[in-house]
Amino acid sequence: MLNIKANGNGLVQSVVRALDILKVLGRSERGLGVTELAKAVDLKVPTAHNLLRTLVAKGYVAKDATSQRYRLGFNCASLGRAYRRTLRVPEIARPHIEELAQRLNESVIVAMIEGGEILFVARAAGNQMLTVNFERSLVRTGFTSVCGRVLLAHLPDHMLERYLAVHPIEDAKSEDVHSREDLDRILAQARRDGYLEYWRENNTVLAIAAPIRDFTGEVVASVGLGMPGVRFKKSEHDVVVGAVKETANKISTDLGYVEPEIPVSEQKEESNV
Repeated sequence: MLNIKANGNGLVQSVVRALDILKVLGRSERGLGVTELAKAVDLKVPTAHNLLRTLVAKGYVAKDATSQRYRLGFNCASLGRAYRRTLRVPEIARPHIEELAQRLNESVIVAMIEGGEILFVARAAGNQMLTVNFERSLVRTGFTSVCGRVLLAHLPDHMLERYLAVHPIEDAKSEDVHSREDLDRILAQARRDGYLEYWRENNTVLAIAAPIRDFTGEVVASVGLGMPGVRFKKSEHDVVVGAVKETANKISTDLGYVEPEIPVSEQKEESNV
């Protein structure tokens, strides 16, 4: 008979420890040795070694024969793909965008790329008489939308080229994108700043968007807020931008995204800048 020990909370200790190991390995780019892993999850080395041996045998951890370092195995990737298939970004995002819409009393949208097209997949509205209209589900040209621009900014180069081949810049009649140089500059800004703002319709509407990431770190959606320019106050700029980015981060966390840890060496370099 299988003898499984549970702790006071009814949790199986060996399973908890194995999951802790997988979590730590998921945050390591170089892989970890057994001693490092044991220290990271507060286990004795023999215990960590036994758990790793089982995880390796089942394909959830891989061991580099040369460096003796452990990494996540192929079965973790399979689980990740299965998890992604079950994700429902609009449902996960909805309570967060509703909270943002009520907090700032403005219109909020979530956009995704599906089938090579950019779509609005979730909406929330404030209680203002004058609001920004987000009725269309299909964004015919992504770079005319702030949410679309954020999504395009994080596409791999070959996918961006494919999108632009189907949606030529010259056909879009955009207010501020008249060439590839214009678009590249805007997309670079979105990547650099972690968000993007866009004054549309002859500077009468302000739109702000930030990327949403899933558990792999990939940008899978964007959240944007739109407001009439007459209601925008420069003194509240940082508050509004911060609220949009915070909402994007909350949705990302619910999708399993974990902010990468900055190596100590890089932290020292940043402090010296």
